[in-house]
Amino acid sequence: MKTGINAIIKKIDEEAQQHSEKRYAQLKSTIDLDADSEKQLYREELDKQLSALKKHFEHEYERRIEYQRRRMNRELLEYKHELSDQIFAKVVRKFRDVTDEEFSAMFNAAVKELKGRYTLQLGARTEGKLDSRALEDAMKRYEGLEIVFSGETIPNKSGFVISDERVEYNCLLEDLVEDLKNDRLAAIMKEVFGDSEDWMFT
Repeated sequence: MKTGINAIIKKIDEEAQQHSEKRYAQLKSTIDLDADSEKQLYREELDKQLSALKKHFEHEYERRIEYQRRRMNRELLEYKHELSDQIFAKVVRKFRDVTDEEFSAMFNAAVKELKGRYTLQLGARTEGKLDSRALEDAMKRYEGLEIVFSGETIPNKSGFVISDERVEYNCLLEDLVEDLKNDRLAAIMKEVFGDSEDWMFT
């Protein structure tokens, strides 16, 4: 009878072992599938985070580069503007040292196309470089031209202004230089910034 019982127990053990191994295989397969799924989800999430981090650093890099570019452009503009001011200041100082003959030549070049009666007003800084004889010579040289001194000078200016009732010809050096400086500044800004108007917002 023991032998029969042992045989039954053995058979039960074998069936239990088989069932256990089968169940283990099923669980392992399920766990492996879950693990693969988790790995895939992890990789996808990691890829998303890496992509977002990469975009963040790329944006930050581009922002810093743009900031540096604008800063260098501002410094370059300031340097060129300062250099331009120095050059034009030298031109003004040089002009104040022109001889009477050079000043007279500039005056004649300005009036040679004029006809009619005009008033001449000298800048105070170049007063005395043109006298009544120079006016008479110009009127003899250019037929139909009449010029008289205004009797007043323009303070802190070099050069002259010629005017009649309709128009005024401004030949004051400081004003001419200021116009040239403005033109030069526009050219400098285009050279530094191109056609962009970024400089207005930096």
